[in-house]
Amino acid sequence: MARESWRDSLNDDEGGRGGFLRRVFGEGDNPMTWAVPIYRAWGILVTLHIGFLIYIVLELLRAIPDGAAGIGYRAVFLFCLFGMVLLHEYGHCFACRKIGGEADRIMMWPLGGLASCLPPHGWKPSLITTIGGPAVNAVLIVPLGLVVLLTTRELGAVVFNPFALYDADGPIAQIGAGSSSTLELYTKVLLFQAYFTNWMLLVFNVVVPMYPMDGGRILHAVLWRRMGEHRASDISATVGLVAAMVLVIAGLVTGKTILAAIGFLGGLTCYFEKRRVKMMGGDDPLIAASAAATGPDPAEEREKKRAQKEHEERLKAEAEIDRILEKISKSGMDSLTRKEKKTLESVSRTTESQ
Repeated sequence: MARESWRDSLNDDEGGRGGFLRRVFGEGDNPMTWAVPIYRAWGILVTLHIGFLIYIVLELLRAIPDGAAGIGYRAVFLFCLFGMVLLHEYGHCFACRKIGGEADRIMMWPLGGLASCLPPHGWKPSLITTIGGPAVNAVLIVPLGLVVLLTTRELGAVVFNPFALYDADGPIAQIGAGSSSTLELYTKVLLFQAYFTNWMLLVFNVVVPMYPMDGGRILHAVLWRRMGEHRASDISATVGLVAAMVLVIAGLVTGKTILAAIGFLGGLTCYFEKRRVKMMGGDDPLIAASAAATGPDPAEEREKKRAQKEHEERLKAEAEIDRILEKISKSGMDSLTRKEKKTLESVSRTTESQ
């Protein structure tokens, strides 16, 4: 079956309350892995980070002053955010598996999702795995847009200013004005939020060249093709640090705390990536050998091929000399052809010069 039961997904190896807590918190030393398992489908375990649970509670509490309508709108937004991000991460996983890689876990957390993908080593598998996520969002744009247009009958709900969602003449206001009941209103808002969130995931993920965003990974894969993995990682991390600074400043200036938080997280990720790259380029022979294995230099590859070709030609020449000498021992010098004599003379001159 593609989908296993919730209980089976929680009780893989350990049972009881203690086993559940160990699956959520692990050894407790890495907060980034603190996540509650939700379900398993297609061999992929989906977990919800503790931080995401806290984020959901805080967002709903923040909407209480706006009454039931405010809580309803916030709940719809969170539901759409979760669904669109989950589909995006499934795109990464299925793309990775399609090219022979492994993908078995998705973790949902406050700033998006993290798919545990292990594609075959190389810039092309890495690029395909990365593009798999945005490709899902790109495919969904047209059908979601058509559904929103047919449901709301408002062109402004499909073509709109993303920075003016809640203005008096914004898409939310237009949807509200055209709704005759609460159920109709929430249905339209749900579809619109799915459409809007899908657009934002596609644009923001691809345009921002910063880890762990897809834009940073796409930049890394493109540079990897030209200059090797090690150098590409260093440049991508540097570009990501600049992008992170821009996001943090923009978030602080505009009062968008989520934007500043994304920039801060991305900056940390890029910083640690630069640290990793620096370590990979150190004097430790084991680390250096690992770096060379992960990112072969094109010049070194050409030199290896040239040396291999020379080695094969030398073996071929030696085999020819052995054949000529065996022919002389059996039939004498007079049995040699003109070409065989020239070959023998050439080898004799080379030996004398050495």
